[in-house]
Amino acid sequence: MPSDKIKIIRQVCEDAKQRFDEKHQDLIVWMKSNDISFSDVRLVSQQLLAATSFAGAVALNSPDEMLAVPQTHAQENNENDLLAVVSQEEHDEIMNKLESIVQMPPGHMEKETELYLEQQLSEILNFEVTVELEGQRLNHSIGIMGGEQHLFRFPGDSLAQHDAYQEAGIAPNRGAFGWFTEGGELTEKAIAREKYYFAVQTLYLENWNTEHQTLKPWYKFRKMVVINPAEKVAVVAVVGDAGPAAWVQKQFGGSPEVIREGKIWSPKSRGRVLLLFVDDPDDKIPLGPISLEATTQMLAEAGGN
Repeated sequence: MPSDKIKIIRQVCEDAKQRFDEKHQDLIVWMKSNDISFSDVRLVSQQLLAATSFAGAVALNSPDEMLAVPQTHAQENNENDLLAVVSQEEHDEIMNKLESIVQMPPGHMEKETELYLEQQLSEILNFEVTVELEGQRLNHSIGIMGGEQHLFRFPGDSLAQHDAYQEAGIAPNRGAFGWFTEGGELTEKAIAREKYYFAVQTLYLENWNTEHQTLKPWYKFRKMVVINPAEKVAVVAVVGDAGPAAWVQKQFGGSPEVIREGKIWSPKSRGRVLLLFVDDPDDKIPLGPISLEATTQMLAEAGGN
């Protein structure tokens, strides 16, 4: 890894430690009183495992000393609980930071913040997300997402053939990246892509006019994820159209399914989101909504383990 990135990551770690020290003095005091530090959690866990095994062996030969075993388990459970609390704290802090970031003017985060949130969101979502992929970057990763209409999936398609949110209407022309069919067939993948699509402002990219022939196929059905921190929900979708126009004063567009299932225009969200690329070369990440609240329990369990 380049030295400049290592320097940034170290600074992020130092900042996180400083914030933790400032906000959680009571927890730090508790840890010190129990002789626990984050740097040796792994070592402590190994020691507890060894102690438990040793206590079990002693109990077989000395029944009167079996009271030592519950005490060891109690300490182990306390440390697991502590790790779960820390994971929950970290998760909440990330969500709070994201809520603050999406209130910023449309554009990009500082590089240090980008690296930090890319790593944290990748861990929370359990797949890689990034502001820049294969050298490509949109003009905005922070912005406002507007609602789009359904798109024609194939010649002769109609609004009546779309199974949900028909009140959103259907655009008069097909999307900027063509039909959604595969080999002329309306496959399940094609249906899912139209249901969950984004409109992104490729037309305003600095190199769009000069490199259009290579950029258009790269962006076509490119998988991305919208993060709505106010409602703690994300939606994975594909790039299916270009827009919105600059005069609309919105930086992204979302299909009716994205807008509604992602709660993009709830009173708390008001369209303010983060949009990132999904690094999924093997096409394994399914399209659709993801609850960011549901990951909290998994984080706690991972911390406990």
